[in-house]
Amino acid sequence: MVRSRIGTYILLLVVALSFVTLVAMTWAAGRERQAAVRQERIRNLETAVELVKASVLNEEDPNLLDEDRLQRHVKRYAAESGFYLTIISDGGRVLADSLYPPRRMENQRDLSEFRDADARKFGYAERLLVDQDVTMLMVAQRVVHDGNTIAFVRAGMTKSNLDSSGGAIALVVGCIAIGTIIAGVVLTRIVETKAVDPVIDLTDACDALAENGEMKHLWNSSRDELGQLVRHFQAMALAVTQRETALRDQANRIETVLGSMVEGVLAVNSDRVVLLANHAVRRLLGIRVDKVEGRPLIEVTRIRALDQSVQQAMTTGEACSTEFEVSSPYRRVINIQANCLPGDPCPGVVLVLHDMTELRRLENLRREFVANVSHELKTPLAAIRAYAETLHMGAVDDAENRDYFLGQITDQSDRLHDLIMDMLQLARVEAGQEVFDITDVNVADIAQWSVDSLRDKAAAKDIRLVVESAEDDEVYVRADEEGLRTIVGNLVDNAVKYSGKPGDVLVRWKTEGDQVAISVQDHGIGIPQEAQDRIFERFFRVDKARSREMGGTGLGLSIVKHLASSFGGGVDLESAPDEGSVFTVRLKRSRVLTN
Repeated sequence: MVRSRIGTYILLLVVALSFVTLVAMTWAAGRERQAAVRQERIRNLETAVELVKASVLNEEDPNLLDEDRLQRHVKRYAAESGFYLTIISDGGRVLADSLYPPRRMENQRDLSEFRDADARKFGYAERLLVDQDVTMLMVAQRVVHDGNTIAFVRAGMTKSNLDSSGGAIALVVGCIAIGTIIAGVVLTRIVETKAVDPVIDLTDACDALAENGEMKHLWNSSRDELGQLVRHFQAMALAVTQRETALRDQANRIETVLGSMVEGVLAVNSDRVVLLANHAVRRLLGIRVDKVEGRPLIEVTRIRALDQSVQQAMTTGEACSTEFEVSSPYRRVINIQANCLPGDPCPGVVLVLHDMTELRRLENLRREFVANVSHELKTPLAAIRAYAETLHMGAVDDAENRDYFLGQITDQSDRLHDLIMDMLQLARVEAGQEVFDITDVNVADIAQWSVDSLRDKAAAKDIRLVVESAEDDEVYVRADEEGLRTIVGNLVDNAVKYSGKPGDVLVRWKTEGDQVAISVQDHGIGIPQEAQDRIFERFFRVDKARSREMGGTGLGLSIVKHLASSFGGGVDLESAPDEGSVFTVRLKRSRVLTN
């Protein structure tokens, strides 16, 4: 059967044209056939009338119009010929009839066929016999004897006999119609195979290429226009597929590059609708919506500075830069570089977002570090200079105060030396230049050493140093022994310094999986929550005046943090004002087995 709409249209057109032609031919042939059959039937009726008339006139009976004799003749002739026969007198009285009793029939003289027969040779009429429910074609003729009309003879035939030939014609025409339709289907399929099937295959190939990027191979060896079209499509599809593959690879590379960038990239069109946004933009600006493409920039970001940068770039046509802060999901400092996309008029703007938070923080730290170093170095130097000038101006001969001044110069020199040494150690640790001998170090030995070295200092403040362990066996960690002494010693020293009242400083350790947690707890002044994030910064002091009174360089906790990080661990703090502090250092546990 046909495969396409075009084939269906062709088939319907062939069938419709064939149908109209056959109907017209059938109608014309039927009309012509009916006319011929009618003429033939009329001639038969005329012949029948002539025969009946001759039979009636040839009788030697002197009474030609004897009704009984006529009735017998009419019945016999009607039975032999199959015609309806009637004989009436000149006055219209029925003398004989092959269907009805003559005496019961009405006068027939006024019927049209008899009137016509009276005027010319034959009279014709079509009449419905109501009681027989048939329509008959009637032919009548006068019977003349001795120059006078003595009777009329009428013969009739049912009209269905005339139409019976139409059925045969219709059957023949129907057969021709069926043959025409079959031939139309065959011809349509041939035309479809040659002209439509390549178009269907070409359409399917176009759909596959448009929807899935799939290139179907089409085979058409003909040299006509369709064959050339198929070959040109094959070449075009190959080129499109290759370009699509190249574009897809390029898009994947661009997407990979944009996705791996630390900088945020945001592109908008001239209406400030987002065209592209990489993952870094979502992270930097705290964008939580799933799809940002196709939405207005201000609706997605809610940041006026971005919208103003786009407006400025589009207005001036030049690159612009600005910096702003965002607080979601947490505070960040963002720098924007806005550049117009190529085109006239400007089709859009590309925004590149840089996270400047860490840089600004480091700049602040650098400024604070320089200020703190200057201050920390200036204080002992100023004291040394003051005492030296005092001695130079004559106090060297004052035996009572000379020793005090020299002792202060020595103390300030030691403080300056400790400060410089701590700074150098911290710088080497941060730069990775410190050489560590990572071994298995016994935590108990280091804790006990730290407590013993500071016991006199603690006793002077009425503070008891306590060493506790949650483990029954000895515990070892992977660290540099001297570095671990520095860590625990600094933590215990700070605990002693900032314990504002008599109490205990506890040094504990316990294993936590593959780590060992070493904690130092005091019951001193504690650290406020807002200062806990900065407590490990260099020279940071919660109470600067009180810290300087207690001595120290302000670098101890920073050294602890960097040493712990160098050993693959970290340090945590739990503290509250007037409730003391707990510093916990976590280091990798050693695999050393002890008996």
